[in-house]
Amino acid sequence: MAKKVVIVDEELTPTVLATKKVKRGSMIWLIIIFAAFILAAIKLPEITAYVNDKFNLGIDIPEEIAIPNKDKNENNDDEEREELIKYQLTNELSFTVDDLTLSNFVLANNKISFTIKNNSAENIDLSQKYYYLNLYNTDTEGNDTLLFRIKVSDNIISANNEINLTYDVSTTNINEVAFLEITPEEYPAHILTTDTNGNGTMKCIKGYETVTYSFNNNQVNTILDNYTIPIADTNYNVYQSTYQVLASTYNNISGVTSNVSTDDTNLYFITNINLRTIIENTFNNEIYYPLNTDAKVINFELEAQGYTCE
Repeated sequence: MAKKVVIVDEELTPTVLATKKVKRGSMIWLIIIFAAFILAAIKLPEITAYVNDKFNLGIDIPEEIAIPNKDKNENNDDEEREELIKYQLTNELSFTVDDLTLSNFVLANNKISFTIKNNSAENIDLSQKYYYLNLYNTDTEGNDTLLFRIKVSDNIISANNEINLTYDVSTTNINEVAFLEITPEEYPAHILTTDTNGNGTMKCIKGYETVTYSFNNNQVNTILDNYTIPIADTNYNVYQSTYQVLASTYNNISGVTSNVSTDDTNLYFITNINLRTIIENTFNNEIYYPLNTDAKVINFELEAQGYTCE
């Protein structure tokens, strides 16, 4: 007799055979391994070049791999070289930078003279700019040596007008010049020797004047300006009257003391400025810098004005 098969229409129930826990640490290691794999892929050309050089494998490495960013660096160097154009110094020399044309150069008696014309329709205040005239000597092999630079400032050139300037130079053995703007951000660093409290000084000398700047953490806070004029100087009386007027004016400023004195040989004009107590732009003197001016600015700009700083 055949068996009777009974089919029951019921929903199947899933059966769990085993449970596996995924540890949190395992996921972290997977992420780390994946990141390392990506980094290795990115750095593979440089790694290849390093291994080839280290073990002398003789593998031919393309130059752009062996020297990363080579083209980029070369382009930057080219741009910097293009910015600085040097001109042979002759009486006929005339060239234009920005809106300014320099011409009529004369080099004689340890002085260099030239004309600057403002080609724009607006006045140009050079004291608000950072223009420098670089002076070079060229040897027989064509190599240039930067003798010194002159900061061209403290003059206003009206629109479509010109001014004549003259500066002292220590030598007339100058073959080339360049005129460019160098901002304080581009000045080379100048770190002072200081005591344990970060205090240091810089002394700058030019002619009869000695200026001593005091700093804390490379930021200026006081200025001591000392003129010593020999009585034998032909302009002694002019110096004396001028300095007496200045001293009287300066003594009305809070934080400033100034006086004029004499002895048998010299006239002394001494001004002491505490920059912490005066208002910026109080003085019409570009070497009297505001509080916290960095030492690199003072050193670079004063040397470009003919001072010797130490």
